[in-house]
Amino acid sequence: MKNSNRKGGAAVVALLVMIIIVAVSCALMVVTGRKTIKPNESVSTPISELDDSTTTEEETISVDDLSDLIPEPTPSMLPAKSDKYETVNLKDITCSKGILLDCESNEILAGVKYNERIYPASLTKLMTLLVAVENIDDMNAKYKFTKKDIEPLQEENASCAGFVAGDEVTMEDLLYAAILPSGADGTIGLANAIADNEKNFVKLMNAKAAELGLTDTNFANASGLHHKQHYTTAQDIAVITKACMENKICRKVLCTKTWTTKPTKEYEDGIELDSIFHSRFDGYFVDVDQDGSGDAKILGGKTGFTDEAGYTLATVVEYKGKEYISVTTKSDTYFDSVEDSILIFENYLPGAVGTPDDRKEKEEDSSSSDESEEEENEGTFITLKEKDNSSKSDDDDDDSSSRPVPDEDVEA
Repeated sequence: MKNSNRKGGAAVVALLVMIIIVAVSCALMVVTGRKTIKPNESVSTPISELDDSTTTEEETISVDDLSDLIPEPTPSMLPAKSDKYETVNLKDITCSKGILLDCESNEILAGVKYNERIYPASLTKLMTLLVAVENIDDMNAKYKFTKKDIEPLQEENASCAGFVAGDEVTMEDLLYAAILPSGADGTIGLANAIADNEKNFVKLMNAKAAELGLTDTNFANASGLHHKQHYTTAQDIAVITKACMENKICRKVLCTKTWTTKPTKEYEDGIELDSIFHSRFDGYFVDVDQDGSGDAKILGGKTGFTDEAGYTLATVVEYKGKEYISVTTKSDTYFDSVEDSILIFENYLPGAVGTPDDRKEKEEDSSSSDESEEEENEGTFITLKEKDNSSKSDDDDDDSSSRPVPDEDVEA
């Protein structure tokens, strides 16, 4: 009996040892992740074959949690704030939103509400120019205007370069027509020639906006006529302007003061196109170091106006070998839009005389001086702005050529 029990006990012990060995082996496989597959052999399971009841901790994350896990993309073309960024806060400025961009570093040097939506008015044509140039194969190709093109623009009182039905105009002339006198006939000609109609061309404009990383811009037309779904921001306009200046043809158009088209039906010597932008800055200079002379060269830009947008302006200057862009929106008058832009350049460009505190002190001194002058001339004192408005309405234009440039109140 004792011998029999010993044999039985030994068998039990051996069985237990085997069970332990198997258990340990399984544990090691789980911990190390080793599988009994051959080298270079892969294993995959189709999603449809996965057991729905088997979920990992990661799979239980709700959709709401994704916003915390996946950061918003930051397009590389969007500018970043400079370490020396300043909020535009000047007593005499009238624009409601604005920005100053360093083109070389792609940094925002100064601004105010530059990420808030605006109606761009004819600043829209900056994108029209960019998209058109990128899609034109032959600058000498021609587009023939029809009554269907011209009559709606006349009904909307849109600014036009002066083309009439039957005119055959080159792509090159259409570019200058769209920008210099801000001609809506130029934009509709480009849109029809490139994309068959304005609706298709607008799709190209919005596609380009997406390509540039503009997250708060939507175009509804190629001219800038008011539309509730036609909006952008001062920052986005600065990005578009920068892209234009980096394109050789766009740059040339924006910096040109006058251009004469090839002969048309009504003008056998061609139409002389004068830049509204350059006429507005005629006689002005940007004096960054306040030494009494202009030290920043005004290169080019684009103006705009509608009742809803106010006076908008994109301006490019060169200063000490670098280029800078200012965008101002909803200024009180076209005169103010120019001065708003100059004020931003003169106060916030690198090397501008004075610190923010110095500027504040100067403004206070200027204010005290103005008050004293008003007291001395009580009853007869007129501010510069009032004088300007008393002698010239906002509907008037600076151009003095024989062929009038369209009023900027309809510059879209």
